[in-house]
Amino acid sequence: MTGRITRLIDDQQVGTIAGEDGLDYNFGSASLLGMTFGMLHVGAPVTFVPNATTKRASVVRIAA
Repeated sequence: MTGRITRLIDDQQVGTIAGEDGLDYNFGSASLLGMTFGMLHVGAPVTFVPNATTKRASVVRIAA
């Protein structure tokens, strides 16, 4: 799925993604693939694997 980062909390290394399905998904630095938390910014387009039940995102990457 695709989405955009809407919130980042640097000191906790967690954030929120607004998914294209209208839901918000939380993620942590352990969910990032091929990048570090410091490479992210609010508004960045990302792809991720959503879990609608837990509202968690995994395998988060910057969209090409």
